[in-house]
Amino acid sequence: MILAAIEWRAVLGTTPLEIIATLCSLGGVVLIARQQQLGWLLGIIWAAISAWLAWTEWQLVSDAILYASYVPIQIYCWISWQRADQQTPFRPAFLENRTRLILCVSILLAIALWGLAVSKLSAAYAWIPTPALLWRDSASTVLNYFAQFLQARKRMENWALWIVVNLLGIHIYWVKGVPIYSVQYAIFLCLGIYGFIAWQRSMRTQ
Repeated sequence: MILAAIEWRAVLGTTPLEIIATLCSLGGVVLIARQQQLGWLLGIIWAAISAWLAWTEWQLVSDAILYASYVPIQIYCWISWQRADQQTPFRPAFLENRTRLILCVSILLAIALWGLAVSKLSAAYAWIPTPALLWRDSASTVLNYFAQFLQARKRMENWALWIVVNLLGIHIYWVKGVPIYSVQYAIFLCLGIYGFIAWQRSMRTQ
């Protein structure tokens, strides 16, 4: 019944720009999983289109700012991969245990600070809507940034963070009554698992 209720024709989007953005995001993840730098270019196109749509069509100001911030992040990741490949073989690797612990603590602190900041700003300014699913949404946003940075450094932990982000996305958009976005995040979840496996295979062969 749930699957039957989903408008499958709208999974990729209902306008040309939405379709292009979705295809770029899916293609970008696949290429990054295969360690192809072209994936970052597709990510830049996806982020730019999504920021434009969120601002002009959907009136989602916070999402527009978030998507817009992805553009310089994707450029940074692309430059990082290019520079690293020119100097030494740039291979996937796991973080050291100490660094991984610092990462986990940093993520928890960042989520707490982000959530508190959003909550206080919403209470202080009437034009900022009351945040829905505050802590789940905060966790998803913060994990996005950390995952992007780890991906730029080709650290395997980035895929673990993306898997959590995608699980949160499936849940958040389903609760908010947007099953189409839940389906898209489910696709991203599968691609995240594929990316982890592909990078791990690359580590073994190298």
